[in-house]
Formats: sequence, structure tokens, C-alpha cells
Amino acid sequence: MSSEAEGRATDAALSVSALSKCYQIYARPQDRLLQTLWRGRRTFYREFWALRDVSFELARGEAVAVIGRNGSGKSTLLQLIAGTLAPTAGSVRMAGRVSALLELGSGFNAEFTGRENVVMNAAILGLEGDEIRRRMPEIEAFAGIGEFIDQPVKTYSSGMLMRLAFAVSVSVEPEILIVDEALSVGDIVFQFRCLERLSRLVGSGTTLLFVSHDIGTVRAFCSRAVYLEAGRVKAIGSTEDITEAYISDMHEARRRDRGAAFAVPARAQGGPGVLSARFADAAGAAYSHGDAIEIEVEVEAAGLACPALSALIQDSRLVAVAGTVCTLQRGDGAGRAKVRFAARALFLPGHYFVTLRLEERPGDGSFILIDKQIGILSFEVVHGAQRTFRGLVDIGMSARQLP
Repeated sequence: MSSEAEGRATDAALSVSALSKCYQIYARPQDRLLQTLWRGRRTFYREFWALRDVSFELARGEAVAVIGRNGSGKSTLLQLIAGTLAPTAGSVRMAGRVSALLELGSGFNAEFTGRENVVMNAAILGLEGDEIRRRMPEIEAFAGIGEFIDQPVKTYSSGMLMRLAFAVSVSVEPEILIVDEALSVGDIVFQFRCLERLSRLVGSGTTLLFVSHDIGTVRAFCSRAVYLEAGRVKAIGSTEDITEAYISDMHEARRRDRGAAFAVPARAQGGPGVLSARFADAAGAAYSHGDAIEIEVEVEAAGLACPALSALIQDSRLVAVAGTVCTLQRGDGAGRAKVRFAARALFLPGHYFVTLRLEERPGDGSFILIDKQIGILSFEVVHGAQRTFRGLVDIGMSARQLP
């Protein structure tokens, strides 16, 4: 692979050409030795192409997302671009300083303190000693891990590790920044600060290559997207077009995997609890803004004096954005009941989950949790060209100019 810090004839900050990565997969450990002994006269492995013939360019100051299902080659692509993996074929050309935030804590020494790791990584990224010392207070403040900055990294939680790694990566003000799902770790306040910092960097001319499963963030943040499928580029284009194609493909995959009814068994028979849940409509799992969402749930409430079923709609970070409670009227039978929840898809584009709770609820102010099924169903919300609201949920907020 060739990596060039010098400028290029074009304005591209990053150019990927026919990039490929092949792994040799051995069925048994001893086959590796046999392959060496036979010196290529016989093959004891099968080839697995994690990435094949991937090509695209990024302009200076452009934010581009890489999306695709798990195993599609996203992380492999970013590692090849960052230089932590060697390609089987193809090339990567870059113009300027590159900072990569890939696996949590990659490049950190577990025995060193956070401060020592900051100095070491900032030096690797090209900062001089005086510049590192000047930026250290800003790095400490952004990471927000307090006195742990002087403790060994091996004592850090994953969230603390991500905070420090991100703070170092953005502190060098790179010309090219590569981020692989790092923002999925940590609290929502810090995630917002990270996105705000990324926005500032891109606004000042940094080129961003960004991998995320959060379609809402991708749409809000990136102008273009690269869609990978089975190690190959399936499509490249505007974020809106590519994410809609991706969501459509996921919808079809769910239809094949689960059938048109999208029935999801929740638990084994026996005792009170949630038995099953499904989208009442045949489409399910993908909705345009304003579409009706209907979910049918079956529960066993035998033995409960005041049974109630709660439904929560949560975003990709499992933050509740909507919900309701249905008080169940028990009959003379075994206590089995069916409930249909109805709502409208008035949410920001993105991925959402449905969590169900069977409760013993003697009054509005108190309840006893009997069974909880987290994210038993999931769906995507997509928007057409008429989207006008801002925020997470469309509450019908209006505006008019006063005379």
C-alpha cells in the first residue's frame, strides 16, 4: 500500500483504489504447518475476501459515512486506510496528517498512566513536546476523567478509555480523521460533545471518514455515504439515497428471516409474562414519517391482581422517546390477553426499539415489574422530502411571523 503525505494533483484528501484484503482460513491448526512444508504445491486453506476492489475518493473537508451490515468489511476498510492492516491488493493515497480512532484504546499502553499515553500518542501523531504540553489542559478537560488521568489505563472503564482516546485524536487537528463506531460507548452528553467537536473539525477543513450504525447520526452529519455489502461497494452517493437503500435492504432481510408477520417469540410458556410480539401490519420494521405503527402483543397474566402492559419506544441509545400503559381486564380464563398498541412514526429518522413490560400495577404511582423484554421489536423511520420539524419527535410545533 502506498500512503503519501504530499499533495496530489487533484483536490482529494483521500483516494482508495481497488483496495482488497484476503485472509487464508485453515480448518485445522496443523494445516498451517502443512502449507509451509508443501511450499505452495498444495493448498490447505480457503480464501476469505473481507474486502474486494473498493474504490472511492474524499474531498478536503468532506464528511463521508461507511455503512453496511456486520461483517460487510467496514472495520477492515478503515484499518487498511489507517495502516494497521496491510492490503492484499490496491492502494490508499492520503494528503495530510491522519488520526484514527478505531478499536478502543488501540495504541495505548495499559501500564502507562492516561497522561503518559496522551504524550506518547500525541507524539506519534506528530505533535512536538511544547505543543503537547500546551494542549494537555484542553485534552484533560475534554476527556473529563478527573484524577484518573494520572492512573494506569488498565484501571479505566471502556467509557473512560474512549473519552481519552477521542480527546487525543481530535486534539491534533488532523487533516484526515477516521472514526469507527467509537461514539457508541459513553454517556449521551459526551456523545453530543464528540459530535459537536467533529462538526467543528469538518467545518474547519478536516476530512472525516465515519463508520456508524446510527442512521440518524449519519444523515445529520455526513454529505455522502459508501454502502458496503459482503466486502464490496454496493453503492456510493448522497447520504439520503444510500441510507434509504440500506434501510430498504434491511427491511427485506427481516422479511426473509422472520416472515411477513414479523412474529417474535419472547419467552417460553409458563408463568406470567410477555409471550410474543409482532407488527400488526404486513410491512412492519420500516416506516415513513407519519405512518401508523401497530404492534400486537400477547401476555400471560395468570395470578396477577392488577396486571398492566407497558410499551416503550426507544432510540438507538435506548433513550425512551414515547410510551404508554394498558391496564388489562382479566376474564375467567387462564389470564391470557392480547393488546394492540398504536402510534404514528413522528420521530427523527433512525433506528428504534420496542421494549415491553408486564407489571402488577395497583395504582398509578407504583408498580411491580413482572417481566421485561428489552428491544423485542425494532423498526426504522425514514423521511421524505417534506420533513420540516427539528429535534427527536415531531410534536406539531408551529411558527408564524407576527405583524
